[in-house]
Amino acid sequence: MPRSKMNVFELILLIVGIGAAVLGFQLINQVYNAESGQISWLMVIAIFNWLTLLILFILLSLMVDVSKKELNEIKTMIYLLSEKKKR
Repeated sequence: MPRSKMNVFELILLIVGIGAAVLGFQLINQVYNAESGQISWLMVIAIFNWLTLLILFILLSLMVDVSKKELNEIKTMIYLLSEKKKR
């Protein structure tokens, strides 16, 4: 199966996703250290929101990949149907 090249949207999605993961972890870690290792409800909410954001980035990248595959399948089907119609 031929691999397609990475487009601009996927590159931006990758950079923003990695940035959100690293920056979110650093910020949560700094707040945890500032509170002397105690976990508060705000900390639990922040961690939950951060993990939700990461899951959304993963789902978005999966949706882009699936839509690209579906587009390639539709193009192949159109080509095969046009070839069959010519015969």
